[in-house]
Amino acid sequence: MKKTVLTILFVVMLASISLAETEKIAYVDTDRIMMSSPETQEAQTILMGERKKWEKEIGDMDAEIDRLYADYESKKMILTESGKKEAEAKIRAMTESRQAKVQELFGENGKFVQKKNELLAPILNKLKTIIEKISVENNYSYVFDASAGSILYAKPNFDITDMILEEMEKTAE
Repeated sequence: MKKTVLTILFVVMLASISLAETEKIAYVDTDRIMMSSPETQEAQTILMGERKKWEKEIGDMDAEIDRLYADYESKKMILTESGKKEAEAKIRAMTESRQAKVQELFGENGKFVQKKNELLAPILNKLKTIIEKISVENNYSYVFDASAGSILYAKPNFDITDMILEEMEKTAE
């Protein structure tokens, strides 16, 4: 009985070792692809244009705050107590409005992040589709993303980044 169990166990181990040897593995550097993609560069140009526009809005608010503060400082000696409080409240309100605008535009879920996601989503979907297509065509069992930082070493012949880049360029709109 023991010999039978050991024999079966041995056969199962040999079968799994031979199966593992037939698995095809590859990796891709999605960061390199995204940096090389004309679509990504176009998206980046659009995003930076929006960013400049939003930074100008913030700059205009800064200039208004500076103007209000300079006006307040120049008239501080002649303003009544209620006039001072009114001017200070105006400066404080504008400063709070500026902070709210910065959060709205550049905060964790601000317009900048939303616009970036909106612009990159189709490119990332296309990349995913192409990786899946090439993986199926070449019978890869596993494809890892080298840009994720989990690959410490891999032979260069397992890198399919150039293959993915070529396909991305073919399907560029």
